[in-house]
Amino acid sequence: MTRTPAPIAVVLLVAIGAIEARASAQQLAESVGPPRLESAGLMLTAAGLLASTVVYLVLGHLAQDDRTAVRAGALTGALAGLIGGTVRAFIIEGPVADLVARYAAVPDWFVPGALAVFVALSCVASAVGGGALAWTGRRLSRAARSRPPA
Repeated sequence: MTRTPAPIAVVLLVAIGAIEARASAQQLAESVGPPRLESAGLMLTAAGLLASTVVYLVLGHLAQDDRTAVRAGALTGALAGLIGGTVRAFIIEGPVADLVARYAAVPDWFVPGALAVFVALSCVASAVGGGALAWTGRRLSRAARSRPPA
């Protein structure tokens, strides 16, 4: 596998997350009462998850072997989780802080601390999920290539 797909995958994953975060921030900013899960937000999350899954599957498909696929997926996921989680945190910080201030009196460090935990969890979850999905993409591509012609 060339090293080109991994940086492209990181950029795509960060962009997908940023688009989701902007839409979420807008929904949170416009909410009047307690935040509710709306169908538009649910569909956006599902589309983002599907797009991210495709990115990892393609990354695995382009890998030379299973080990390379897992490594590429995990490293891409960790980097995308770190960068993308940080971008998302900056995008949603204002609306989340306003929402929390509406319902609770918390110290000034609370929202940034919660968002830092979010970034850390994004990094870990993206690394684990990315490795697993890239491995799956590698396995699916290998299975498709090993079938005899009909």
